[in-house]
Order: sequence, then structure tokens, then C-alpha cells
Amino acid sequence: MEIKNIAVIGLGLMGTPIVTLLLRAGYAVAGFDIVEERISHLVPLGMKPAKSPRAASVGADLIILSLPNWEIVREVVEGQEGLLEGVGRGQIIIDTSTVPPWETAAMAEKLATRGIAWMDVPISGSSAQAKVGNMVFMAGGEREVFAEVKPVLDRLGKKTVYVGKNGHAAMLKLVVNHILFLNQAAAIEGLVLGVKAGLDPETLLDVITSGAAASDLILARGRDMLAGNFEPKGPVDLAVKDLGLSLQSAQRLGVMLPMGGLYHQFLLKAHYNGWDRRDATVVMKVYEELAGISGSAIQNLEKTRAEQYLKGGAI
Repeated sequence: MEIKNIAVIGLGLMGTPIVTLLLRAGYAVAGFDIVEERISHLVPLGMKPAKSPRAASVGADLIILSLPNWEIVREVVEGQEGLLEGVGRGQIIIDTSTVPPWETAAMAEKLATRGIAWMDVPISGSSAQAKVGNMVFMAGGEREVFAEVKPVLDRLGKKTVYVGKNGHAAMLKLVVNHILFLNQAAAIEGLVLGVKAGLDPETLLDVITSGAAASDLILARGRDMLAGNFEPKGPVDLAVKDLGLSLQSAQRLGVMLPMGGLYHQFLLKAHYNGWDRRDATVVMKVYEELAGISGSAIQNLEKTRAEQYLKGGAI
């Protein structure tokens, strides 16, 4: 089956760029989100607005979900005006959300009895990467279904990987996220240590990004972190949920993840501070408070330079 008509449910940080890229690739796209403004922004680009998941799914060859958590995924599928009221035999649903592997595997079994194909297809990449099609898709489910959806995914991202049976891609996404969060923790600790020691933040960042400690995270967000700019690319509330899922999976498997458990506490502190909609790197502010640092490193540097200038000193 050639996929031509696609429905996208969830038009947030990842769903919006997915719709945009699909439209540019020439697909007919219907979309739904509970936030009306997100729908209205995409209609001028050619997206057909829908009033419910059920309405969006009617006539779709492929339904793509991009949702915050499993509870919402289940409601979208099984709730009132949900997908099961509109989807029929032969249609395909792929869930790009970060969800419990055991839940998505169970959903695949349940929908298979109705002749509906379900794949877990989480994404590695931030919302900024999604906007330019720089995503990696991990797919779990039947190989035959993967062969049908791969051409679509290849138009959206830079790489599409078949991982294995249902639930395996969701598990791999948790592994990827776990490593990313620990990388985030290491970057924050190193930057705070350097700032507290009085190192020039621009020199600090230049050397880190040029040497062995460079990472995608610090290349993409290091300057924002030092400037105290925490506009969400991966917000705190989702980070708390995602790292929590890897810890839950570890507990189910009998695996110890002490470093991840500790960093989860720092993310929870950011959540308790009311920073849910700020980028997860805002945890740096918690570290700065513990270190007795006030203001961002770059702001403090600019203030020092201004004071030196006013005193007639060198800058």
C-alpha cells in the first residue's frame, strides 16, 4: 500500500514540525490537537483541521501520534471520539511518543485483533532538529508494516532504524534518553564548576566544544545555559517523565541506575520550583544556587567588563 493520506494527532513541539515536513513532501495531512491555536497555525500551510482524533483518522492510510504521555495516548486511542471509533482494518498507527515499552506492546496486541497495525516509533532529536528534518526514527513492530511506513519516515528524518518487535523501539528510546540526561548532568556540573572558579565563560565553552568533552547537547545549548536562557527544546515536565520511565524499566528488569536516579531528583527539584515549561537544562540554576552563584555567567561577565570600562581599565 502506498501511503498518501496521513493524520497527525498532537501538534506540539514535535507534531508541528512533523506536519510541516509532511506537507512539504506532498502528503495530504489532517491534524488534531486540544489546543486550537496549534491547529490554526498549520491550516494556512495546507493541513486539514479535525475536531477529534476520530475525525482526523477517517480516510487516513497512516495515523501518527505525538503526545506527552501514555495516559493521553490511551485516551486518544480508546476514549470518546478516539481513534478506535474511526480506524478500521488495514490502517496503520505509529506512536512517536515516549511511553512505557510494556504498554505500547500490549496496545499492539490489542489492536492486532481488530486488524489494525500499531508500531512504536519514537524519535531521537530535539524540536529544533525536528524542524530541519534532523531526526532519527526507531521502529518497533511487524517488519511488513515497517516496510510500508519507512518511505514516509525517510522524508521526515535523517535515519530510520528497525529495532525489533513491539516495545523494543520504546525501550531503546528510554536508553537514548537516559544517556542524554546523564550527559546533560555532566555538562551542567562542568560549566558550574568552571564559572565558580572564575573562568571566562566564552573561553570555557570554546575549549569544551573544541575538545574531547564536546557533545551535541553542549554544542546546541551550552551558550544558552551560560546565558541563563532556558527556552524549552525539551521541557522539564517531559524530562521528569522520560527519565522516570527509564528508572521504572530498570526496576522491572532488576537493573541499578544510581546516577540516573540522582539526576531525576534534580529534575524533580526544577519541577517543584515551577519550571515545568522551561528547558530541562534549567537544572543548572539549581546547581548555581547550591554553588552560591547569582545571575548567569555571561551576564556576570558583561557586568564585570562594563565596570572595568567605567573605571578606565582594560576589557
